[in-house]
Amino acid sequence: MKINAIKVANLTNGAHFTYHKNTLARIKAHATIPTKCAKLVSTYEANFAVEDEVLKVSQKSFLSDEINAKDNLRGKLYQSYRLAVKAMLNYPVETIAEAAKILWQHMKDYNIDTSAQLDRETGMLQNLITDLKGKWAEYVETLHLTEVVEKLEEANEEVNTLIEQRENEYVNRKAGATREARAKVDAAYKDLVQVINALVILEGEADYAEFIKLQNQSIARFKREALNETTGGNKLDEEEGESTPEEVKPEITEVYSKVEDPHDATGITRGKETIMKWVGGFELVNETGDGPGKIFVKDNFSGIEEEVPAEDILSRSSTGCEFIMIRDFAEGDYKIRIETYDGGSPLKLEYGKLIKLV
Repeated sequence: MKINAIKVANLTNGAHFTYHKNTLARIKAHATIPTKCAKLVSTYEANFAVEDEVLKVSQKSFLSDEINAKDNLRGKLYQSYRLAVKAMLNYPVETIAEAAKILWQHMKDYNIDTSAQLDRETGMLQNLITDLKGKWAEYVETLHLTEVVEKLEEANEEVNTLIEQRENEYVNRKAGATREARAKVDAAYKDLVQVINALVILEGEADYAEFIKLQNQSIARFKREALNETTGGNKLDEEEGESTPEEVKPEITEVYSKVEDPHDATGITRGKETIMKWVGGFELVNETGDGPGKIFVKDNFSGIEEEVPAEDILSRSSTGCEFIMIRDFAEGDYKIRIETYDGGSPLKLEYGKLIKLV
């Protein structure tokens, strides 16, 4: 009897954390191991604490939700301003109607898209607001929209400030910290497993049988569910003494808009939440392991390609991701591909079907 091997380095960040958290708890609850392997357990626990801290820092910034909330607010304020101006274009009072026509043309000149890339929208709104508080202030006052413009300016400045704060967070993150922390945890785990397996040989199975049984059950589940390993064939794995698992080839399987029934959708809506699913047990991460990998969308007709901004990648897992579809492309057919470094090695995948943007 022994603890079976598992390629912990191939686990995604979330699965890696959970595997070692559960294993460490199981070890510390054991009656014998914490005493006989005190130094190894202490090293394992200390390295895992570092991974825990690094993982918290490397995940989605808490500021992202606040940025989205303020972005939605300024979008609503701009739309309210737009609707108010439009409603007074044919107002029976000449001075009001004339002011509305001037401000309406002003908006048409800027042609602001409130679903545009965050920095682009911020800059366009700032220029528009500067005009409204300067040369067009008289007309804004005539329509009694001064307070709306002030609130719009306030929300726009808050978005810009929050984006800067998030950028500072990213700059202060240590490149490769997640990968480095994971490697130390894996090394400590391997050393501890080797000693426990040796103790079974030297002292017998009695004190360790239940622990090893539970640990191997956990290993089997992580291999099946987190690594997508399935038993196939009769060839034994030299390292593990088990059947060689059948590898699942990484592949993008679906891309669709986040709607109640994606199968009823006529296409993928630009600037809206989009879901991508895949198989292969990998996660969308960058080369240093401390941020998202890359998503590219390419116009099938012109060949023009654009990368989805990192801040528009909303969530990631070992089975897919959720992101905001490119806003600036026209309707039509597009190709989509990803680049990731999960597990340390580069992986590039292109979806086998064209996607239709609407």
